[in-house]
Amino acid sequence: MKVYLGLDGGGTKTDAAAVDSQGSVLVRFAGGPSNPHGATFDKAVMELDKTIRGLLSSLPHKDIQLEGICLGMSGIDTSEERFLISSAVSRTLADESGDIPVAVASEGQISLMAALGQEFGVQIISGTGSICYACAPDGSHWRTGGWGHHLGDEGSGYSIGLRALKAVMRSFDGVQPPTLITDIILEEYGFARITDLKSYIYQPERGKADIAGFAKACLKASSGGDACAIQIVTEEAEALTDTAAALLKRLPAKLGSRVVLTGSIFGHSPLFGRTLRGKLLDRFPSLDFVDGTSAPPPSVGAALLARKWFGGPDTENNNDRRK
Repeated sequence: MKVYLGLDGGGTKTDAAAVDSQGSVLVRFAGGPSNPHGATFDKAVMELDKTIRGLLSSLPHKDIQLEGICLGMSGIDTSEERFLISSAVSRTLADESGDIPVAVASEGQISLMAALGQEFGVQIISGTGSICYACAPDGSHWRTGGWGHHLGDEGSGYSIGLRALKAVMRSFDGVQPPTLITDIILEEYGFARITDLKSYIYQPERGKADIAGFAKACLKASSGGDACAIQIVTEEAEALTDTAAALLKRLPAKLGSRVVLTGSIFGHSPLFGRTLRGKLLDRFPSLDFVDGTSAPPPSVGAALLARKWFGGPDTENNNDRRK
């Protein structure tokens, strides 16, 4: 059986999938965060190694022939980073199955493949981080955002979570009115009092994913009508709208007419998605939105890209995409 692997490496987790020659999903496997800018490069490589080995050991068929792997990596931008990651994964696969082709794609490409069945189009992603991405059929690509939680990530789980944390502390101090976010955090985290947040947040092991996790409390509170939470969610959606609009202005007209919205924030907050769509339509009335949250996961898109690039009839025409 010919098998193709795909990985979606992000700041919260690494999701992996394997598909057969027909594109059917054989198995999925979840690992920890593998964004090298969220931890260290060595830790990212270790997580990729562990996830790939876990995926391979979970395959239901042992008589397989690995044909290739595609890595959709958050935070990997330069050719040097792509080379280092692909080299590390090649060593892992060499231990398991010999010399296997490795491609490094963007998170936008694998999400587009999952949502549209092609690796070109326009994508707005809001998960732990955020990025707006476009790729043309000829391989040209554009992006705005995606600069990480210190330099950007507007409209992301991290940004919403951080604002929620600051809001509950300002509410405790009496700077702003009480907010339902406080009650939700107390209940879901089991704190005796909201001031326990300080010792929790400043633990050395707390990272970007932990902060982003508090976005859930804010989204839940906004659904309950909390004014503070609604303000945070709508303002973050508007900020990501500005990032997306900057991208759309630069694109060829035909490429920029259809936009895929994906990521956990779109999946969990109708308010966030409704706000962003409305604000973008005010600027670009002809846009057509695709709900990427109901599409297969990006890891499956990555595996399907590996199948397309390393097993399909047009493999030779896509060599430039693998570099």
